[in-house]
Amino acid sequence: MLEQRRRRLPSPAMLVAIVALVAALTGSAVALQGKNSVKSNDIAPNAVRGKDIASDAVKTRHLRDGKVTAPKLDLFKTGAVADEVSTTSAPAVDLGGPSATVTVPTDGLVGIFARVEGRAVGGGQNAAAQVHLFEPTFLSAAPVVMSYPAGGGFAVRQTTPGSGEIDGVGSALRGGLIIVAPPPGTYTFSLRYSAAGGATALFRNRAIWAGVLN
Repeated sequence: MLEQRRRRLPSPAMLVAIVALVAALTGSAVALQGKNSVKSNDIAPNAVRGKDIASDAVKTRHLRDGKVTAPKLDLFKTGAVADEVSTTSAPAVDLGGPSATVTVPTDGLVGIFARVEGRAVGGGQNAAAQVHLFEPTFLSAAPVVMSYPAGGGFAVRQTTPGSGEIDGVGSALRGGLIIVAPPPGTYTFSLRYSAAGGATALFRNRAIWAGVLN
């Protein structure tokens, strides 16, 4: 009888194998007890995705301070120069910018806006101070985008769209983007300056914005 009982007991090797099997099956998993007991270190990085969250499950009150913070966007590049400059040159010249550089994708559009204070002093008929938009590979002709007739003090003007709107506008509510569609590539748009009719052209508080629209 004692011999039969001894035969029914598992061998030490069998006991070791059983323990190893149980350990392999259970791993290091630990059951989380209670409510709201899941911590950030219980979840693998990038494990929770949008499809894992039930519709309307996350409310604004669940977010820190009840706020949703949108990512900061960097859609437009800006250049600005405050100092006063002058020229008597009839052809457009570079007086130190400002400029803005953008990279345009295939089928991309670029919006450009500029604002400058200018005035024209002296000169004869049609005397004026003029601001030009320049880009060495796309707008090398530097078309006029703002013009200031002689007489009076400094005036603020800004760009406005339209092929015939070369004088710009003084009203902050009437200015607008000049839209261009250059080939894909990187472009640096800048402002240049000229004097018409023998005037002396003066400019200050010059600014330009350029951004890809799509």
